[in-house]
Amino acid sequence: MDAEKLRQVLSAHAQWLNGEGGSRADLHGADLQNANLHGANLHDADLRGANLHGANLLGANLLGANLHGANLHDADLRGADLRYASISYAAIDSPICRMDFGGWSICITPEKTSIGCQTHPNDQWLSWTDDCADIKRMHANAAAWWSTHGEAVKAAIRCVMAKAKGAEVQS
Repeated sequence: MDAEKLRQVLSAHAQWLNGEGGSRADLHGADLQNANLHGANLHDADLRGANLHGANLLGANLLGANLHGANLHDADLRGADLRYASISYAAIDSPICRMDFGGWSICITPEKTSIGCQTHPNDQWLSWTDDCADIKRMHANAAAWWSTHGEAVKAAIRCVMAKAKGAEVQS
């Protein structure tokens, strides 16, 4: 897809997101190889089967985007918001973990982790316990949730961080 067509799609998508008409971004099967989508707002966009090989998605908003079957090899996803995104069957070599359990969506990157609407650096998540004041301030049920799921989340964070450093991950 050429840069001008992509700009038009993104502009119409922004209007759609703002309730000003426009249309949802339909980039199903689009060739976006090496595209510069740095900081792009692709919230709820349809990117099924899109070729995003080598794309710059640094800081992109992919919240709720459908990336089913997309090619994300060598894509720069640092700082991208992938919460609620569908990445099943996506070809991805970036160390990212996305999971849902206990009622909250979790997205782990090598630098930071988002749980629900809370995003913090991984070193903070790894240091927190269920009786930590920071956890208790997040939500009325956060301490109980962290008590149940915290160790699993920490294990996933350590795994993603290790993969980002090229280390072998022990199961």
